[in-house]
Amino acid sequence: MSFMGIVGFVLLAVVILSVLFALFHIFFALLPVAIIAILIIWLIYRFTSKGGNDNTPTSGGYYDWFSNENDPNTRPPRKKARNVKTKDVDK
Repeated sequence: MSFMGIVGFVLLAVVILSVLFALFHIFFALLPVAIIAILIIWLIYRFTSKGGNDNTPTSGGYYDWFSNENDPNTRPPRKKARNVKTKDVDK
C-alpha cells in the first residue's frame, strides 16, 4: 500500500470519527432536555388523570400477567365428558 493510500485511510477514519463524535455530542447535550420533557409530561398526566383509577383498561382485552393460572381454585371445574368411547391401543 502506498503512502497516499495510508493517508487516505487515516483521513477517512478521522472524518468518520469526527462525525460520530459530533452526533454523540449532540445526543448527550439533548439528553437532559429529553429527561425534563419526560418528567413534565409524566407530571401533567399524573395530576390531570381521574382519581381512583387503577390503570387497568376497561375493555376485555386486558390480561393479568401476574395471576396464577395454575391454581385450581381460580379456574372453573371441567365438565364431565359425555358419549365418549375409548379404544385400546395395540402394542
